[in-house]
Order: sequence, then structure tokens, then C-alpha cells
Amino acid sequence: MIKDLDNQVATLKELARRKASAQTDGPLPAPSARNELSQRRVPHTLAITSGKGGVGKTLVTVNLAIQYARQGLKVLLIDADLGLANIDVVLGLQQPDHTIQDVLDGRLTLDQVAMAGPEGITVLPATSGVAGLSALTEEQKLVLMDCIDNWNAEFDVVLVDTGAGISENVRFFVLAVERIMIVATPDPTSVTDAYALMKVLFLNHRASQFDLVVNQVRDESEAKDVYRTLSQVADKFLSIGINYVGFIPEDTLLAQSVRQQKPVSVAHPDAAVSRSFVRLAESLMRLWRERRQEDGRMIFFWRRLLKDSGQRETS
Repeated sequence: MIKDLDNQVATLKELARRKASAQTDGPLPAPSARNELSQRRVPHTLAITSGKGGVGKTLVTVNLAIQYARQGLKVLLIDADLGLANIDVVLGLQQPDHTIQDVLDGRLTLDQVAMAGPEGITVLPATSGVAGLSALTEEQKLVLMDCIDNWNAEFDVVLVDTGAGISENVRFFVLAVERIMIVATPDPTSVTDAYALMKVLFLNHRASQFDLVVNQVRDESEAKDVYRTLSQVADKFLSIGINYVGFIPEDTLLAQSVRQQKPVSVAHPDAAVSRSFVRLAESLMRLWRERRQEDGRMIFFWRRLLKDSGQRETS
């Protein structure tokens, strides 16, 4: 229920207060440093998630990252499937020596963990086969939030590739960003699980706006059938908005690119499937610009959670 997120936010707030209190004994940042923080540009942030696995969520994420990088934007790609990471494999990167786990454990900084990906994107890799990261502790969440929020690097776009399903980690990451995009396919189980994910996020966490991209379709007509099905059920039982943002057609080039460990947008930039990622990137950017919240800072992770919590306390 709603209470579980409120309790989690209360815990994070208490941890943040302790951290701030511990820092008061040291010197305050110089005025120029404070001004530099306040003038950081606010990146567009998007979590890409799905109700079930096997719908092509990670392929959508990496190809979106490529398209935004080609527009001259500085892109950060976070592998938030912390225990079953595979973005480095899909991108054909060397197995990372260090991952987000090293940041959570306090051994390394984000700069030391980040990897350079194709087209100049920056990748924060996660660990594969580590069960202990399947549910982050409150302390780990605070560490990750604080590290990203205070990272000196500036990005135009931050894409967060979550795990599938409704685990606590998935909910944590999708609630910490500006927009939530659901990836679904025409498969009835995918549609059912996509609805279940939106239902949980709405009933338990007040999330009421979702973007939908339909993957593995014959044409746009089939994609819009999926959209209509989800919208009709949502209109009947939930008070949420679902934005249809595009479709990705079935294409053997996608499977081929996975085997080659090279995004299809890189291997076959002029193919129809690659052009669909161009349209998807443009559609999302329009929505971002229309609903931009100008905060002067990175609306991301714990500052956003604390802000939302404060608004509820004063309402």
C-alpha cells in the first residue's frame, strides 16, 4: 500500500538528516561551489521497465541511448537490473572490472566505475549473479542516490534499465525518475503483466502516468491494438494515463545484433527497425519538453523523493 513508500521515504529522510548533521562540523562549501551546484542542468530521466522478462526491454534501452547520443546529447545509461545485469554484454563491452556494487560498498566513486560505451554514451554497469543486490537496503539506496545526485558529471539524458516485474528494486528505480516507460509485446502474458505493473505502481505508489512502447509487432496497427487493450482496462479500473510513444517491428536484425553484441542502431543504422528507435526517441523528447519541471537541479533519486514527501506533509 501507499504506507510502505511513505515509510521508506521517512527512513531515507532520517538517514539524510544524519548525514547532513555529520557534515555540519566541517567547512561549508564555498559560495562559488554552491552556485555551481545550483546551476547544473536538469537531465531528462527515464526508467525503462516491463511486467515480464523477454520483451526486449534492454534492447530498447540501449538503442534509445544510441539515438540520443547521435543527437549530440550526453547520455548516461544505468544498468539497474543489479543482480542480473547484461547491458555490457548487449553493447559488446569488456566485462567490467568494477560495478555499482563497488560504489554501494564505498570502495570506488562513480567516475571510477563508469564505462565508455558506443557513440560516447556513459554506462554504469551492474553485477550479474549476485543475489544480495536483488533488494537494496535503505542505506544502500541512500548511498546510490547521494552519489548520483552529487556526481560532478553532467548529462542531458539518463536512461535507467530496470529489472522486470514488481520487485522492490524495480519500484525504487522507477519512482526515482521523471518518466516511466513500459515495454510490452502483443503476447497476452506480456499485456497482462504490463497492466499488473502499472496497477501496483498506481495503487501502492501514486504513479499515474506511463509511456508505452510495443515491441515485436508486425506493424503499427498491431501495436495500437495492444495500447487500446491496456487503455480500456486502465480506464475502467484505474485512474492513470497511458501515452502511446511508439512501436518496434519484428526484425531478424534485432536477434542478429544481439548475437553480434552490437546495437542494431549501430550495426544497421538505416534499417526500418533502427528508424523506429529514431521515432521513439523523438516522441519521448517531445513529452519531456512539454512537461518539464524546471528545478535548477537534477530531479533525481533522493532529492525528488524528499521533495515529494515534503509536499505530502504540507498538503
